[in-house]
Amino acid sequence: MRLTAKSMLAGTAAIGALAAAAPAVAQGPAVAPPTAGPMAQPGNAAPVADPVPTATDAGGEPASADTGIADIVVTAQKRSESLQKTPAAVTAVSGIALTQRGIANLAAAQELVPAARFHQEGNTVQVFLRGVGSNLDFANVQPSVAFNFNGIFIPREGTSVGLYDIDRLEALPGPQGTLYGRSAIGGTVNVSFARPEFKNGVSGVFEAGNYDLYHGTVVGNLAASDTLAFRAAIDYTHRDGYMTSGSDSRKDFSARLSALWQPTDDVSLYVWGYTAEKNGNTPNLVNKGSRPNYDAAGNLTGFTYDENAFLRPNPYDDSRPGPLAVTAPFGQPTPSTQDYKNWVTGGQLDVKLGEGATLTYIPSFFYLNSTVNVYWLGVLPAYKQDIYHATTHELRLAGDIGRVNYLVGLYGYRTVQSGEALVGTAVGPGGPAIPGTPFPFHSSNVLRNRLRGAAVFGQVTYELTDQLRVTGGARYGIDDVNANGIALDDQVTPYRFNDSIKRFDYKIGAQYDVAPRIMLYVQYQTGYQPQTFNEVADLPGRPNRVRTGTLKAIAGGFKARFFDNTLQINDEIFYSEYRNLAQQAYDASKLFNPIFNAGKVTIPGNQLDILWQPTVDDRLNLSVSYIRNRNKDFVTPDGVSYNGLSGPYAADWTINGGISHDFHFTSGYVRAQADARYESKWFADFVHNPGTRQDAYAKINASITYYSEDGRWNAGIWGRNLTDKVVIAATAAAGIPGPATAYLDSPRTYGVRAGFKF
Repeated sequence: MRLTAKSMLAGTAAIGALAAAAPAVAQGPAVAPPTAGPMAQPGNAAPVADPVPTATDAGGEPASADTGIADIVVTAQKRSESLQKTPAAVTAVSGIALTQRGIANLAAAQELVPAARFHQEGNTVQVFLRGVGSNLDFANVQPSVAFNFNGIFIPREGTSVGLYDIDRLEALPGPQGTLYGRSAIGGTVNVSFARPEFKNGVSGVFEAGNYDLYHGTVVGNLAASDTLAFRAAIDYTHRDGYMTSGSDSRKDFSARLSALWQPTDDVSLYVWGYTAEKNGNTPNLVNKGSRPNYDAAGNLTGFTYDENAFLRPNPYDDSRPGPLAVTAPFGQPTPSTQDYKNWVTGGQLDVKLGEGATLTYIPSFFYLNSTVNVYWLGVLPAYKQDIYHATTHELRLAGDIGRVNYLVGLYGYRTVQSGEALVGTAVGPGGPAIPGTPFPFHSSNVLRNRLRGAAVFGQVTYELTDQLRVTGGARYGIDDVNANGIALDDQVTPYRFNDSIKRFDYKIGAQYDVAPRIMLYVQYQTGYQPQTFNEVADLPGRPNRVRTGTLKAIAGGFKARFFDNTLQINDEIFYSEYRNLAQQAYDASKLFNPIFNAGKVTIPGNQLDILWQPTVDDRLNLSVSYIRNRNKDFVTPDGVSYNGLSGPYAADWTINGGISHDFHFTSGYVRAQADARYESKWFADFVHNPGTRQDAYAKINASITYYSEDGRWNAGIWGRNLTDKVVIAATAAAGIPGPATAYLDSPRTYGVRAGFKF
C-alpha cells in the first residue's frame, strides 16, 4: 500500500508474569532487614524476591531460614487470609519489591503481574487483566477492571499517580462481581498504603538515572502516644521526556498524611489523604505503520505500508523535519502541557463486636481535574479535560461462627464527571476553525455524567470437614446513569441518557486440602459491567444505549508445595464467557467512534507458575500463561463481523522467568536478580487495524542491591527493558500518514538508588 502526500490528510493479554509478594508489614520505602531471610511470594504466580523476612507460613508461625518459601497474608477477598489458601490466582507484590526494581508507577508494574497489561494513555493508566479492559479514556467509557487504593475505587484518571510508601499491590484476574461489583468484570487491582506504626522513625529512598531522572521519597512516622500514630510521606519525580519534543516527561509531586488511632484492642481508626500534582509533559503519539520513501535527492516521494515501521529511525522522535514537514499541516509537534490536580481522602474504622466478628466502615472522597492543554495525535494537536467528584461508602461485618466464615456488607457510590476532548486545536476550546477541514472537532463531549448505585453483598465459607470447604457468595445492586452532552456525529445536537439496572451476581466454589500444603479448588462466578451510552442522540432505530455486559466464568486448579517447602507449583485453568462485552476502538479521522456490544467473547486459558528455592539465598521462577481471547459472536449493526479476532492487548502466550541470589559479606549482603518476559503478538484494538499490531517481543530487567548488616541503609542499581524493545501502548487508527498512531512503552532505563531508615 502506498500513500501520497495529497492523501495523507484522509488517513493481551493474559499474562503469566512474575510476581512478587510482600508481607503485610513492609516498612517504608526500600528498607531491608539485616539479613536476607526467606523471600515472600505472589499467589498463583512465580514470585519475585522480597528482602523482608516477616511473613508467616501456612500454619501461622514465623517463617525461618530453614522452612523454605515463606507464605504471606493477603486481603484480596476483603479479609486477611493465607495467599496459598486463597482459591484464586491472586498476585501480591510488595512495595519493597517495586522499589528494588525502579518501579514507581502502575504502568511500570505490569511485568510483575500475571495476565496484566497496564499501559499509559495520557494521564490514564488503562488496566487489562487476561485480555479484558477498556481502551478509551472518555467519560462515557467506564473501566472493566477495578482499581482501588486501600479498598476505595479510584477512577481511571487517578491510576497514574506515583506508587510510593506502598505496603503491597494485589491483583485478582477474572470476575470479582460478588465482592467488588461494577467495573470488575475483568478483575481488580488493589494497592495498600503503608500504615502508621507505633514508633518514631524516618526513612527514604533517592534515585538518579538516565533521562535526567531524579526521584525521592521521604517518610516520617510519629508515635504520638501508645494509641495514636501519624505517618507523612512526600514524593517527587523529575525526568526528562522520552520523546524528541520533550514530551513524556515527569515533574510529579505528591504528599500523603495518615493517622492510626487504636484506643483499645477492639477499636481501630485509620484515616488518610493525599494530593498529587503533575507539571511534566504527557506523551505524544507517534505515527506507526508507514515507511517513508525518498528519491536520490532526498525528496519525499510517498509512503509504503510497513506494520512495524515508524517515520523516524528513533521511534520516540515525534518531530517531522526536512522533507517530512509536508506531513505536518498544523506545524511541528511540541511538548504537551497539562494541569493535573488530584485530592483523595479515605478511612477505615474497625470495631470488634465480641468474639469472631468485626464491623468495618470505609468512606472516601475523590476529586480530580486533569487538563491536557495540548498533546499531539501524531501531527494533530488535541485537547482533553476530565473532572471528577466521587464518594463511596462501604459497611461490612465479617467473622467466624464455628465452622462458618462469613462476610456481609452494604456499598454505595456517587460519581459526577465531565469530559471534553478536541482534535485539531492547540489552544483548547474555542480554537479557530481550519478552513477547508473539519478541524477542530470534538472526539468526546460529555457535559455531565452522574453515576450512582447501591448494593448488598455477602460471602460464606463452610468447613464440611477439616479438609473440605465450600463457598457461596451473592451480590444484589442497582446502578443508575444520568448524562448529557453534545452529539459527536453532527457536533451540535444535545443528547441525554438516563437508565438504571438491577443486577444479581453469585459465586459458588469448593476447596479441598489433599495435604497440609496441597490445595485443590474450583469455583464458578458471575459478574457485570453497567450500561453506558454512545455520545449521539437517541433516535428510532439507533439507540444510544450500550447494554450491560455480563460474565460467567469457571476456574479450577491447585496450589502445592513440595520438598520441605522449597518447590511451589501452582496451576489454574479457567474459562470465561462474556456476553455484550463493551468494545471500543479509536480512529482519529472519525468524528464518532461508537462503542459496540460484542455478543459473545470466550477466554479459555491456563496459567502455570513454578517457584524453586533450593537454598535461602537462591530463587528461580518460571511462569507460562496461555489464553485464547476470541470473539465468537461480534457483528456490528452495520453487518461488520469481527468473529474469530482476538481482543485488544491479549497475547496468546506469555512466558516469564527470573533468578535471584544473595551474596553474604561480613557487613551485609548483596541481592542480584534478573527477570525476563516474552509475549507473543497482539493487537491494540478489537478491529485489528493496520498499524495496531505488536509483534512478539522479550524484555529483560535486572537489579543489584546492597543491604547493610543493621538494615539502616542500602544502595543499588537497576535497569529496565535492557533489550530496549519498542512496544506500543494505547493505539489509534488513522493519522498522517497513518495507518495508525501509538503511545509507546518506556525505552531502556537505568539508575542508581540509595535508601535509609532511622
